[in-house]
Amino acid sequence: MHYEYAVSPEWLTTTSRPHPLRCALSVYPLVETKEARYGDMDVNGHLNHLALEALHEDARARINEQYVPGTYDPANRALRLVTSQNVVHFLAEAFWPATIQVGIGIGGIGRSSVVVSSGLFLNDRCLSVCDMTLVLVGDMGPVAFPDYNRELMRKLLLRLR
Repeated sequence: MHYEYAVSPEWLTTTSRPHPLRCALSVYPLVETKEARYGDMDVNGHLNHLALEALHEDARARINEQYVPGTYDPANRALRLVTSQNVVHFLAEAFWPATIQVGIGIGGIGRSSVVVSSGLFLNDRCLSVCDMTLVLVGDMGPVAFPDYNRELMRKLLLRLR
């Protein structure tokens, strides 16, 4: 495919489609079930992209609590998780009403960052996948994850084998 660019293509950040294994619910160590809301529909009757992204966001917050316990406790704000990148692929449409399975896991572990990966599924069909890079920061900037948190993350790694 040929694109006409307004700026140099090197200035743009895009990513290719996800690996087919990411579109299998079985690769995610945690799975939740969520009901789509009537208000999540767009004018075409589809569940809109913002509603799907909200499902990714909610799952991400839940898993963050598992590898950094207390991360959302207002009294415990010495270390915080902040977003540095968010990549979402919308792969299929869905209509209301819908019961969506949300798979979530850790896609990668860095020194001070972690990639949280999620997938949304309806009747075994992958609707969307998301990878968010989060960085652990303190008052002076990024800090390394302690070994305790790394061990918790390893238990949540995607199962791509």
